[in-house]
Amino acid sequence: MYKSLSDFQQNVVSVRELASLHDYLLDHLKPMAFDDLLRFEIVYSVSAFDKLVHDLIRIGMVSIFTGKRPPTAKYLAERISLSAYGSMSTATVPPKEYYFEQEVISKLRTVTYQAPENIADGLSYIWDEKYKWQKISAAMAMTEDAVKTQLRLIVDRRNKIVHEADVDIISGGKLTISKQDCEATLAFIEKCGEEIVKLVAC
Repeated sequence: MYKSLSDFQQNVVSVRELASLHDYLLDHLKPMAFDDLLRFEIVYSVSAFDKLVHDLIRIGMVSIFTGKRPPTAKYLAERISLSAYGSMSTATVPPKEYYFEQEVISKLRTVTYQAPENIADGLSYIWDEKYKWQKISAAMAMTEDAVKTQLRLIVDRRNKIVHEADVDIISGGKLTISKQDCEATLAFIEKCGEEIVKLVAC
């Protein structure tokens, strides 16, 4: 699972590189606006977080399948296709866990892990903690409501950028965005992701 954390941290570095590019362009081409680079930062931050949760669930489920991790109630209740079962029952090379992992990837391909309730539900495949967001928020030194609210606001802004071109429906102009907004977003996403890894990797 720590490989997932390393990948996540590298994706965070990539977002920070966008911030550096924004600052450079702003300093050298002052008459022009580069706010869309800031918008990309928010989109990529949420994307990096979503990918991290997907990776943790996939790796955790494979670990359960191979007996390296205890099963959870949600894991035990999950169904697999007869095709996947057939492939696993006769597999030698590649091994059974390869086909199991492909089945997990297929099942989760269209699921997003951005909303707090979806994240908690997804983590239930690998983490039998009843009060997940209490644990996560405590590790972040924040209240549960504050963490959930901030995550929802970040995802809502990401959705406005992706689905509505970040346009204010009243004025018809772009919603304002600042470097400070993006820095706060990335810092929160990074901290939340890192604490989730620490909790579920135990």
